[in-house]
Amino acid sequence: MEFLMQSLLITVITMVASVYVLQKRRTGGTKTLPPGSFGWPLMGETFQFLFLKSEHFIQERVKKYSSQNFHTNILGEPTVVLSGPAANKFVSTNETKLLKVWYMKTQRRFFNIPDQKIHAPKQEPASSAPVKILGILRPEGIARYMGNKVESTMHQHFTTHWEGKTEVKVYPLVKAFSLTLASQFFLGIDEPKLATEFEHLYFGIYSAPVNFPGSSYRRALKASSAIRKEIQFLIKEKIEALSKGQVVDDLLAHVVGAEQGGKYVPRIQISNIIMGMMNSSHMPIAITLAFMIKHIGQRPDIYQKIVSEHAGVTKLKRSGAALDWDSIQKLKYTWAVAQETMRLYPTAPGVFREVITDITYEGFTIPKGWKIFWSLVGTNKDPNHFPKPESFDPSRFEGNNILPAPYTWIPFGAGPRSCPGQDYTRFVVLNFIHILINKFKWEVTVPDEKVSEGLIPTPAEGVSIRLYHR
Repeated sequence: MEFLMQSLLITVITMVASVYVLQKRRTGGTKTLPPGSFGWPLMGETFQFLFLKSEHFIQERVKKYSSQNFHTNILGEPTVVLSGPAANKFVSTNETKLLKVWYMKTQRRFFNIPDQKIHAPKQEPASSAPVKILGILRPEGIARYMGNKVESTMHQHFTTHWEGKTEVKVYPLVKAFSLTLASQFFLGIDEPKLATEFEHLYFGIYSAPVNFPGSSYRRALKASSAIRKEIQFLIKEKIEALSKGQVVDDLLAHVVGAEQGGKYVPRIQISNIIMGMMNSSHMPIAITLAFMIKHIGQRPDIYQKIVSEHAGVTKLKRSGAALDWDSIQKLKYTWAVAQETMRLYPTAPGVFREVITDITYEGFTIPKGWKIFWSLVGTNKDPNHFPKPESFDPSRFEGNNILPAPYTWIPFGAGPRSCPGQDYTRFVVLNFIHILINKFKWEVTVPDEKVSEGLIPTPAEGVSIRLYHR
């Protein structure tokens, strides 16, 4: 029902934007645009973009137009989709010169981003809060604020949800684990809250911005409000504690303590930053772990190679201890398995940018004011870069001579705005697999489980596995 309603209401939304689109079309009237189509007169290709898998949406048009780049109309905006290694390099090296960040309406509403800030010709002075968070997300910051917490959290998780079980559904469990760890790391709380709200927020980003009862957009809008309220309450607690001279050594307190001109950074700014970081780490890690565990369970050869690799690390540490960053660096094959998982099941289909001056690219012109959808997954299943792209083959990411060529695989983006959470992701994923592989062997009970349709892949039945204690 929701799918039908969203399909109908997309038309209503895009009617308002149709005049704007026509005006933008005229701005490129005498320019040589990339091949493509603006789609339906009012809806453009918004429906196909939102409800098809990203790689399918792109591959169909790349094949149709015989070009890695094409123009379209998405969400009422004249847009050029750029994909492929050359486009990845072009966008990532021109982020601040030719392009600026552009947020979809869902992002602007959920994260309280003012419209005028997006289109402002000059950027506002940078806050110290994002700078502090970026520093904390480096390996040394992760080690400081995760420390023994990751070890105790993982052992509690496995004792509660895995030990003594013969069968489990992986996806719900790794979602709970990922949120617990993110809550400890980003918020400094041991008991996670608002699990449903965080999931609604994540999947609401790429939804039709139609605010009617039961829609993904409305659920995400309500969820963002609830999450922001909770984070602001925690910020208030941190500020009060710091004002009284109490020692509060967690990430949120660290960021709250970043002062600007003798004043604390505004709570709304901090809450939006923290909410954004949790949104981009919690669910992607859970999805990656679920599919990774599925493929390991289906491939005894991969399982055995991971066991051998982790045995070498375990010899140097006490049994059951969490991995430090030096140990993480040694798990090259396990990380290759994670990378292959992210290639097949990408959790970040792409990002939007706005053109700030006419761009000439590969003989085409992209007019000022147009939007670019930079596909981060356009090469993931391209046989020219990944032979037999549908097969699960971690060896693609092994060894210096086998790694994909530059700009052919960018799960965390590239350039000055690449995802700052990639070290956090690596730390959490490899630590979880380390504990799991040392406790269990498993087999997948539904090997042909379907993957959900849409921009973000999820296991339709939760990845059921049968456990065998080692």
